[in-house]
Amino acid sequence: MQRIIENLKLAFDDKTNVLNRHFTFKEDGRYHTVSQNLLLKENEILLLTKILVSSRSLNETELPELIDKLIDMVGVDNRKVVKDAVASERLTQTFIDDTSLRKDKLWALQQNISNNEKIRFQYTNHEAQEDAQTETVEISPVHTFFDNYYFFLVGLEKETHKYVTYRIDWMTDIKVIHVKIADDYSKRPNHGRDAQLNLYGYPGKKTRIYFEYYGYIGYIRDKFPSCKVIKKLDRPNRFPFSVNLIEIEVNYSDGVKLWLLGETTILRVVKPKAIADDIKKTLYDTYRLYDDEKKQ
Repeated sequence: MQRIIENLKLAFDDKTNVLNRHFTFKEDGRYHTVSQNLLLKENEILLLTKILVSSRSLNETELPELIDKLIDMVGVDNRKVVKDAVASERLTQTFIDDTSLRKDKLWALQQNISNNEKIRFQYTNHEAQEDAQTETVEISPVHTFFDNYYFFLVGLEKETHKYVTYRIDWMTDIKVIHVKIADDYSKRPNHGRDAQLNLYGYPGKKTRIYFEYYGYIGYIRDKFPSCKVIKKLDRPNRFPFSVNLIEIEVNYSDGVKLWLLGETTILRVVKPKAIADDIKKTLYDTYRLYDDEKKQ
């Protein structure tokens, strides 16, 4: 062991050695440690670790493994700081319900995209109906993204010639195929922009929505970068905020509708009228569900 330590000292004393770029050798009395010159700083590792455990977007196999690797990147002196920071979250063991492993699948799909490969897979859309049917899909994959717990793949379908979004968890038996799928690159979706316009993985039709907002505007700006405050409104408010008329540009979909419904205590859709009527009808139908309970 002493001979190994001496060899390490000699190696680190050589300033031209590549070791010094990636590692630090530290001698403290009887103790010797080799630490990474971190690609990520310790405060960045803490930040990422907090986001990961709080997002609950990985399952019971993926999350502990990834968190352990991140913590191992922290210098020995500060490793306990990061461990303590997420100890309570890790003890609760709260993970997403789906147990499929996305890490390798996501990597393989991204390689398919990078290599311009076409793929065939079995897809089961569990959201469509309880007794979900499995179909065979052939696409030219173009983009992967993450939204609201899940990873998604966008691809140009061979049969419909449309760009469709698939949840990666529900894809199985993925194979590279050798077929031609005509792809007009000029019509490809703008993924960076769509990420700002879509919600919860649902694509939709671009539209502008105007609503009265009775809460803290910062949340709207964070959720919708396109947010514009049109004007302040002279409206009574049971909350200690001004009432504002807000405009957002979105791809209207079930995802955007879900968000609007979740905020109905502090917003009222003004236009387009079709969307306002859609929200109003859904709220009325929801009220009837509760009203029906009184009759039981």
